[in-house]
Amino acid sequence: MIKEPMVLVTGAGGFIGHHLAKYLVQNGYRVRGVDLKYPEYEPFPTHESELLDLRRWANCLQATRGVDEVYHLAANMGGIGLIIRRNCA
Repeated sequence: MIKEPMVLVTGAGGFIGHHLAKYLVQNGYRVRGVDLKYPEYEPFPTHESELLDLRRWANCLQATRGVDEVYHLAANMGGIGLIIRRNCA
């Protein structure tokens, strides 16, 4: 019996992470999604999901347990307000 690969997608609540997680699930991967907060518009499209602050080492160890691959997309983007402030300064 072949084991499905376990994949971790960090930032799974964000736009790109959400779509990547959904794609991986549709293509036969077992996916754990991790983010700092729940997605606003649609639930995690993953087999497992956890709310973790990956700036903490213990949380990184928890998120990666039993994982074969990691797609690290977690980031503090700051939103449009930050982008506007940077471009107007």
